[in-house]
Amino acid sequence: MDGSILLAVTEVDSASRIKAKLESSGYSVHIADHLSLALTLVQQMNIIMVIVDSKLSGMQDFDFVRRVQKGEQRLPVMVLGHDGSEEAAAALEAGANDYISDTMDDREWLARVNNLLVLFNYGNEQRNQKIELDDLMIDPLSRQVVREDKPIDLTQREYDLLLYLSKRVNQVCSREDILSHVWDYDFDTGTNVVDVYILHLREKVDKGRKRKMIRTIRGAGYMLKTSADET
Repeated sequence: MDGSILLAVTEVDSASRIKAKLESSGYSVHIADHLSLALTLVQQMNIIMVIVDSKLSGMQDFDFVRRVQKGEQRLPVMVLGHDGSEEAAAALEAGANDYISDTMDDREWLARVNNLLVLFNYGNEQRNQKIELDDLMIDPLSRQVVREDKPIDLTQREYDLLLYLSKRVNQVCSREDILSHVWDYDFDTGTNVVDVYILHLREKVDKGRKRKMIRTIRGAGYMLKTSADET
C-alpha cells in the first residue's frame, strides 16, 4: 500500500540519519521540523506512522500525541525520547505506542518500526510489493529480478543497488546518496565502488538490450530511467 512515515525531528543530523535508514528499508519519509507542520501533514498526506522527537517545541505535555490519536485514522506513534522512564511513562500515557531512546541501536529501533506497522496492518504489504518498470520486474519477497521475462542473477549488493535506484525511478541519485543508503557510508571515502557496481548492473540488466535503463547523469550521478520519462 502507499503511504509515508512522518518524522518530526528538530536536530538536522539525526533527522537525516533516521530518514536514510527508513528509506533504505523501503519506506517513504516526510520530515517536519515543528509540530504545526507535522499536524498539517498528518491531516493532508497519506501518513502511516508518526515518529516524533520529545525535544520538539511544544512536546512537553505530549498533547501532540493525543491530537494525533484522536484523529479519524488511528496511527502508530513512536516517541524518540531523551529523559528516561518518567518521560517514557508520560508519552505512553498520552497514547504513544512506543518510546525509544535516542541512543538506541539503529537495528533495534528499525525493528520496532517494522513491528508497529505490522500490528497496525501497514508496512510489509508496501515494502514487499512487486516493482514493475517497463519490462523490468523486481520482487522484494523473493529478491527475484526479471527483464523481458528472463531472470537476472544478482549478488546481494547488486540487488540492493538496483532496488535503491528503482525506488527513485527517473530521479538522479548521487554517488554520495548511493554510498549512504546502499553501503551505509556517512562520508565520502573516495572509493569508486559505486561506479564499479553500476558497471556490473549494466552488464546484467542492460547488455544486449536495445533500451538501456541505467543512465549516467554527467556530473550528478546515476538514474534508472523508464520509457515513460523519455524526452
